[in-house]
Amino acid sequence: MRTPFLLLALAAACATVPEAPPTSEKPTPPPAPARVWKQPRAVVVRHATVMPASGPAIEDGAVSFVDGRLAAVGRNADVVSPPGAEEVDGTGLYVTPGIIDAHSHLGVYASPSTFSNDDGNEATAPVTAEVSAEHGFWPQDPGLRRAAAGGITSLLVLPGSANLIGGRGFPAKLHFGRSAAEMRFPGAKDVLKMACGENPRRVYGEGKKMAPATRMGNVAGYRQAFAQAREYMNKWEDWRKKQKEKPDEAGPEPLRDLKLETLAEVLRGNILVQNHCYRADEMAVMLQVAEEAGYQIRAFHHALEAYKLRDRLAEKNVAVATWADWWGFKMEAWDGIPENAALVSQAGGKAVIHSDSEYGIQRLNQEAGKAMWRARESGIPVTEEEALRWVTLHPAWVMGVDGVTGSLEPGKMADVVLWKGHPLSVYARAQRVWADGVVTYDAATGAVEASDFEVGDSAANAAKLVAGAAPAPSLEELGLTARCDAGACARPLPLAQEACTAFQDVTAFTGATWLQGATVVVKDGKVQSVLVGHVPVPAGCAAVDGKGRLLTPGLIDPLTELGLVEVGAEESTQDEALRGDAAKQDVRAALQAADSVNAASAVFPVVRLGGVTGAVSAPQGGLVSGQSAFVTTDGTVRQTPLAMHLNLGRAGRDAVSGSRALVLERVRELLFDAREYGRRKADFEQRRMRDVAASRLDLEALQPVLAGKLPVVVRADRVSDIRATLTLAKEYGLKPIIAGGGEAWMVAQELAAAKVPVILQPTRNLPADFDRLSSRGDAAALLRAAGVKVLISVMGEPPMVRTLAQEAGNAVAWGLPHADALRAVTQDVAEAYSLDGGRIAPGAPADLVLWNGDPLESSSRPVGMWLAGKQVPLTSRQQALFEKYKTLAK
Repeated sequence: MRTPFLLLALAAACATVPEAPPTSEKPTPPPAPARVWKQPRAVVVRHATVMPASGPAIEDGAVSFVDGRLAAVGRNADVVSPPGAEEVDGTGLYVTPGIIDAHSHLGVYASPSTFSNDDGNEATAPVTAEVSAEHGFWPQDPGLRRAAAGGITSLLVLPGSANLIGGRGFPAKLHFGRSAAEMRFPGAKDVLKMACGENPRRVYGEGKKMAPATRMGNVAGYRQAFAQAREYMNKWEDWRKKQKEKPDEAGPEPLRDLKLETLAEVLRGNILVQNHCYRADEMAVMLQVAEEAGYQIRAFHHALEAYKLRDRLAEKNVAVATWADWWGFKMEAWDGIPENAALVSQAGGKAVIHSDSEYGIQRLNQEAGKAMWRARESGIPVTEEEALRWVTLHPAWVMGVDGVTGSLEPGKMADVVLWKGHPLSVYARAQRVWADGVVTYDAATGAVEASDFEVGDSAANAAKLVAGAAPAPSLEELGLTARCDAGACARPLPLAQEACTAFQDVTAFTGATWLQGATVVVKDGKVQSVLVGHVPVPAGCAAVDGKGRLLTPGLIDPLTELGLVEVGAEESTQDEALRGDAAKQDVRAALQAADSVNAASAVFPVVRLGGVTGAVSAPQGGLVSGQSAFVTTDGTVRQTPLAMHLNLGRAGRDAVSGSRALVLERVRELLFDAREYGRRKADFEQRRMRDVAASRLDLEALQPVLAGKLPVVVRADRVSDIRATLTLAKEYGLKPIIAGGGEAWMVAQELAAAKVPVILQPTRNLPADFDRLSSRGDAAALLRAAGVKVLISVMGEPPMVRTLAQEAGNAVAWGLPHADALRAVTQDVAEAYSLDGGRIAPGAPADLVLWNGDPLESSSRPVGMWLAGKQVPLTSRQQALFEKYKTLAK
């Protein structure tokens, strides 16, 4: 997503589109010869559950493909092996079509993120229809290999959204070619990226003090551009007529204009319009713009308010490419709801789950599953087939290639994924991926061709990841039978007011182990008792039937801005950092996040829906950011100060405007002076000390850090910065926690020996910058195996704290034991920060969540939550929006 008036239809503008101009008006350069991807031998996958997307799943099914095309799809007994075919045993596995991302910036916003690799926005004019993402695409982007590991076989690569009309996108097939032309989806049309709303206004109006500065200016810009394109087409048509009828009077052909040529091709229907647009009212406006100009919108992208306009979109046959649950990062996204895609589908529209992210593209299957389950919880009967179509057949339609890919049907391209685990599960892992029948990813070896950027040691460290990670255990394999998909046990509990609650016959995770058939009694805000077996409900206690349910400590995110930031793009709602001249201050040790927490934040209720009861809310910026607080998701500051926060690496360099050496020099000077201050406070007060590196309040705030009573959270990814942290800790007696830890797995033994925990975001596995070149998806498993305490976080963004369980589930999918993953978001967080909580034990705070299934699986949901023993509602503004719009007024 790097950086949509009321119109009177003009009859003349909507006249019949003139026929194509002469060959001298060429819409694109001649295409380069495509590289041929030839399937080496026939393949048949047998005894798998085949999910074709075009219909229901086939148990004990088989799929065969020859010469890059699907030959047969059906029951195993009915599929004949082609001569010489490779026989793949799919017993216990699943087969789906290749996953398709209808909105990607891979290759144009490549990893690592540098000036050299950022080619997504030609932000030099509001209309740059003449440019093409194909011409800025880097085929060696390591993100493309990670996408293949997520089952991706095709993607629509788009320019960014800085401009009203940002240029052409191009449809790509995920083979690892040497050029963009080699990766072009054969026979597919180009697309045009347009953007409405805040982005063009911010880039041009706010950033460059030029039009468009308002939504009015946006719309005028679209109209003017297409009016000019119409004139251009007419000019060519007039010249053609004269050339034909009176060649001596025709004169030279008109000058070519690449921008207007592209828009003319849109008007002819030869380029598909992809329109970035969030708000329902702006989508309605863009439909009017399209009608006036005479073009068709193929899809609205992001479209978080599409549910408000879903009837119109279905009627106009406009698809909606959206996220499962990303929301709240700017005001346009404030009304996003998890049921958006499902409501569009229910109305007869084409819903698509897209990524717009180099990380999200790796788990589109999970995102589709998550959206399906949230819809079912809200009473929308979405089938697995429809959810799968959200990431296969429907995005293929958005790209205009649904006739040749997107479903498993004979004659279509052999774009196939073999999965371990149900494809819509958080634990699913692609075992083998074929594009046109050619293997692009194999779990045993990784991507078939490493990026040039990762050739050598980097490829061994990162690109292949871990092939042999054990699959996530099911509840049954854990010896647990708790699960309820429907009926009373799956519904949220009514709120109870009693001061005492007794959970009976529940499966409880204590923080150390699972207990089946347990009775847990909560009274006066604490856990009173935990016993195995049926125990009578104490007098005055509310009884909760735990049969089929699981009870866990509430999840805790160890590093967020929850309560400090309401809307990420709205400065008036941000209290996580200094701004203006104050931002130049690099040492802010005395600042306390607790003083800025907004207890009434609308984000808290949404986060509770993800089972999160608490979070470490931390200030940002500077060399020393300040002190964090432990905040529960009812808005209560439970403990402060909690930790001091220090930035090394790139953030530290920015804070001191210098090198890593200067960062460490400044930190050492600060810690030395703080120690001297602690020893000589009287001398300081009497001005008998030299000038020191910080204010009295800052030096005072550092005293508990030097005494080892207050942990210091150090943002560090690179090995050298992590080792520098260990050296500082030894020299000054610090109690560090590493946050980020992109390369922490490489020094796992050192971290374990020093007993230093690491905060990770498991889904962040790319060489996103030169501090994280060796990031990998199984880092949590590697660290834990070495004895390092791992804490799992979404690393900042408040609205997405509700996806904390999904992050932990992904760590399990990449090898972290299930119980360790649960501890990484409960007990281990509490222990690292010296919090009294994160466990179910007598005397522990009763911050508890009752689930209808595995807490880390997307199909599960909290059905009850208690904070300090008090039951809190599991409702939100998003749910109110769903209730308002689940039935549209006629």
